[in-house]
Amino acid sequence: MTKCSECGLLEKRSESFYCHRFDKGRTREEFNAAQDCLYFCQQIYEDGELLTPQQHLIMQNNQLKSKRMRGPV
Repeated sequence: MTKCSECGLLEKRSESFYCHRFDKGRTREEFNAAQDCLYFCQQIYEDGELLTPQQHLIMQNNQLKSKRMRGPV
């Protein structure tokens, strides 16, 4: 678990920050006071470019879906 500032799901806007996982904005004070997050996503680079927060969210959702059990065991 790591801070929001290094998360791939975070979009930095002019005066605030937006978390795509929880679909909500945060002020600078809330951002600085944020605790560790279970949904932290390491920033991923592809061909030298950082993926967008939306692309990180899609990849994380697919990973979570693939880990769920399906059918009777």
